[in-house]
Amino acid sequence: MAPEKPEKKTAGRPLDVAGEAVRRNIRTIRDAQGISGAELSARMTELGRPIPPLGVQRIEAGTRRVDVDDLLAFAAALGVSPVTLLMPSKSTAEAQLSFGGVEVSARKLWQWLRAERGIQSLTGRQLEFITRSWPTWELERLERDFLDVRARQLREMTDPLGVKQADRLFEDDDGDNQ
Repeated sequence: MAPEKPEKKTAGRPLDVAGEAVRRNIRTIRDAQGISGAELSARMTELGRPIPPLGVQRIEAGTRRVDVDDLLAFAAALGVSPVTLLMPSKSTAEAQLSFGGVEVSARKLWQWLRAERGIQSLTGRQLEFITRSWPTWELERLERDFLDVRARQLREMTDPLGVKQADRLFEDDDGDNQ
């Protein structure tokens, strides 16, 4: 009788959906770009987040976890957004994903990761999600843009002829505009 294969040993808890997505995506993107593990390791070192080639291999094998700082450095080294590394690869936008006991479509997970919309069963109302998720400077820009649009709409509503057309109605034809 052949000996049983030992289970893959990981340090600590096994990877969950996000950890699996990150490790797979690092490998997939690295392979697609034709970058070796050693080259990726060198890029990480250049970015101030050294991970030796063996560390890269372990991450891709799922036996070493990626922390948040690693995630950001891997994204920079691979020329992608950190969200790209977090998003599980699914064939359709409606494919269902489960994480932390919550089932969502791939599309909804993507929107949540990009802070476009909350996962309603967890976060409550959309506006509350945005104000908790977006940086203050972006909320302020959005408010300014909204107020600019509203001001333009109010001007158009209160002056249906438009200022320039109204001015022309009151001009003399003698050329001195007085």
